[in-house]
Amino acid sequence: MGMINKTESKKIKVLVVDDHTLFSEGTVSLLRVEPSILAVGIVKNGMECMRFINKTEVDVVMLDINLPDICGVNIIEKMKMVQPAMKILMLTGQDPKGYVTESIKKGANGFLLKNCSVEDMIDAIFKVFNKGAYFSQGLDLLINNNGDNNSKNPEVLEKILTVKELEILELISKGFHNKEIAELLGIKVRTVEFHVSNILPKLGVRKRFEAVLKWADVSKEKKS
Repeated sequence: MGMINKTESKKIKVLVVDDHTLFSEGTVSLLRVEPSILAVGIVKNGMECMRFINKTEVDVVMLDINLPDICGVNIIEKMKMVQPAMKILMLTGQDPKGYVTESIKKGANGFLLKNCSVEDMIDAIFKVFNKGAYFSQGLDLLINNNGDNNSKNPEVLEKILTVKELEILELISKGFHNKEIAELLGIKVRTVEFHVSNILPKLGVRKRFEAVLKWADVSKEKKS
């Protein structure tokens, strides 16, 4: 029994949130070809999604934009508050122009078009899990930004970072730790951690010091 848990703990745990049974079940079947990925569940709406992540650890959530009870974009922040380290990959079968920037601003880590190949789907899961960001081909152009090489354009970053994230990033760049930031802003340490977990993938980095370096570059661009 212990061996099974040990093996499964190494896998990327994926939750599919989509009310189209054929798509969600088909997705889970396709993911079985990749031994490093473990589909831990399928849920059909936002309420079921929140209930699931409150009791089960998930690494990557494949979240449909159009859910029967809520727009997927509107539960991103709630999901991240429950599991800050969890990555959210938005699913869309349509032109998502109106959703990309807003989703990223709220903490989504990437976008995947539903008509993608199984190779693209698996690549997307690995990318958001390991690098913190993934965008289907062409979608990165909508925000002039992608997970491997974020733009240094200050206007772009100000669009995808919230006011609070910009404030926290500025304090991080000044050397403040999470506890100190929480005290300065009058918020909980967990809230700071939540914001930091969103900031890093938006900047295309994985470590705080990398975020500081990226922000320093952006600040130079802004002043020039």
